[in-house]
Amino acid sequence: MIRVNNNGINEIALINIFESINGEGYAAGKPTVFIRTFGCNLRCVFCDTKECWSKENMLKVYPERKDWEDPFRWMTANQIFATVDLIEKNYNHKSICLTGGEPLIEENKEFMLNELIPLFVNAGYDVGIETDGGIDYTDYKNKFGNPTVNPANGDRTGVTIIADYKLPHSKMTKQMIKSNFNLYSEYDLVKMVISDDEEDWKELDWIVNESGTKANIYLSPCFGEVTMHKIPDYILAHPDKNIKAQLQIHKFFWEPTKKDV
Repeated sequence: MIRVNNNGINEIALINIFESINGEGYAAGKPTVFIRTFGCNLRCVFCDTKECWSKENMLKVYPERKDWEDPFRWMTANQIFATVDLIEKNYNHKSICLTGGEPLIEENKEFMLNELIPLFVNAGYDVGIETDGGIDYTDYKNKFGNPTVNPANGDRTGVTIIADYKLPHSKMTKQMIKSNFNLYSEYDLVKMVISDDEEDWKELDWIVNESGTKANIYLSPCFGEVTMHKIPDYILAHPDKNIKAQLQIHKFFWEPTKKDV
């Protein structure tokens, strides 16, 4: 959600900016600053960030904001960059995660492409974008290309797409843009939350065997709704494919429902 302030400068509605360790993907375990935007184009049945769906949902998670003049954190691109850069001044390697909701919803596109992301790219940051697979990434890939990876330690600079592809159990698979599989490089990630739903495994088979994607594939359990050993069994049955298992490790260090960690 974007607005223009009194100075004619674009501002984006944020839920929060917070420091934590990265819980998933290529940067799991690393200190990261998260920029959580408000708004989402999907309504997944197992969503754990429903505060991004509506102002009412957000106030349930942050009831203290009911007394604020405006419950969102409205910030310009320069304000976001300055806030993050101050937090990360002592980091060994600067890493941010743009997340939501969906940070790349259509109304955010120009702000992300031309204002916010370039600030971090030009400053040598590792920019991971957690997105939901229902956004066309063509313009982002054309503008930012692939990240640069240090072969010695795996540290990155530039932009990495981390697409959370929605399998049928989410009820959102029809919203996925399958042409994105042609855009992903070997540096990008496609992560999936999988259940025992037979249709989930059929969709996974298509991605693994027919999509032709170069992306790294990460499988996460839909807790309580998947037979856990099926995930490693599947990976071991496809040793020629680039598939990894993952857990949301931050949910083991803090209460699973705790926010801003």
